[in-house]
Amino acid sequence: MLDADFWGEQSEDQPPEGCIGDLTLDEVALDKLRQAVYERAGRAERIPALLDALTATDWVAWLNDAGARVAVCAGCNRYMRVSDAVSLYELPWLGDGLYCFECAERVRAEHTFTCEVCGHDFHAEREPQPFKVCPECDSPGVTLALSSLWAQLQRARKLDLPATLTPRGWLDTLDYFGWRCAYCMRAEFACLDHYVPVVQGGGTTRGNCVPACTSCNSAKGGRAPQGYLIKASAYTRVEEYLAQFQ
Repeated sequence: MLDADFWGEQSEDQPPEGCIGDLTLDEVALDKLRQAVYERAGRAERIPALLDALTATDWVAWLNDAGARVAVCAGCNRYMRVSDAVSLYELPWLGDGLYCFECAERVRAEHTFTCEVCGHDFHAEREPQPFKVCPECDSPGVTLALSSLWAQLQRARKLDLPATLTPRGWLDTLDYFGWRCAYCMRAEFACLDHYVPVVQGGGTTRGNCVPACTSCNSAKGGRAPQGYLIKASAYTRVEEYLAQFQ
């Protein structure tokens, strides 16, 4: 066992009791000694007892073993071998800290989310709101579409109506209609329309929502699906599409 006086009165430098894996208290002390000699050679005379305790073979072997360097886990603050440490380079906002395997897995999981658009995992500093959308899927068009969806989901929930339409389901509906109004098929999508109006109990579901332009949405209003100001053929087209999700 190496001389415990090496640690002096600076108790905060004292490594934890026991060991981490095969990293022993002696190994932590040896690394401290090596760093003292390398970085503060002028202070080496302050630890002659430790230098004397090391054989030439031990000292050379330790200096040549780069993997034996000691680091402190940025997650649990426990000592570990640098060779066993994990660098979470994919999470740049965490800086260049090193983590033990257990903390690395935990931290990585805390910053990993599944995109509700493409279904792939991605990393983010904070959970995206209101939907989890990865940078690759994020765009002005998607933002507009999902803003409309979120507003209508909230509206349905407040009225205790079904609110099950997902971001992927809504974008698939928009793709089906070419991001144009499902009624006139000419104007660009401007809002989410409930085929059976919310005021009549229609929920925000895959089987009740289609894109609409401002004009058609106003013309349909809160009427029953067969409103007076929209052609019957438009309702037939929408009904045929929604029927597959009923």
